[in-house]
Amino acid sequence: MKTRLRNIGLALKVMPRILLDPRQRDLFREMRTFIRQLPIVLKAPIPQALQSITPPTLSRSNSEQTTREMADVVALLDWASPLGLCLRRSLTRYHFLRELGMPVTVHFGAKMIGGTPDRPALRHAVGQVSITGHAWLTLNDQIYFEASENYRGFSVMLTFPQTKLGETQK
Repeated sequence: MKTRLRNIGLALKVMPRILLDPRQRDLFREMRTFIRQLPIVLKAPIPQALQSITPPTLSRSNSEQTTREMADVVALLDWASPLGLCLRRSLTRYHFLRELGMPVTVHFGAKMIGGTPDRPALRHAVGQVSITGHAWLTLNDQIYFEASENYRGFSVMLTFPQTKLGETQK
């Protein structure tokens, strides 16, 4: 419920700016087009798909906060997508923040619900075990605008772009 109220508050904050500012309307349209193409793009192997959505840095006049908030609203509004909200939000943020020159990294994680692989008796006692996934961003190795309850307990399965130890992202 708390998350839902936060999302409604964000939409109420961002939508007037979209209605009043032609540049923000253009960015909103561009983000909507991007997010609608994601299911098609993600039919490719994940590393190739992620490489294809990694943009060059552009000179845009919008701020990091505006870009992030707009990406979040666009992801919220695309409820007919076959992709989960966290994936839509993370990949849209990733693409458009990278355009601003921010070296964000996207992480994909998974966790088991209803038991653990090393305790099959618990799995049997608890019932069906399922695996759930989540996607989130980091900036300079710090979680980027993500509530800890959303990523806590997830094992990172894939990070993009990958960096070698001691190497900084471009």
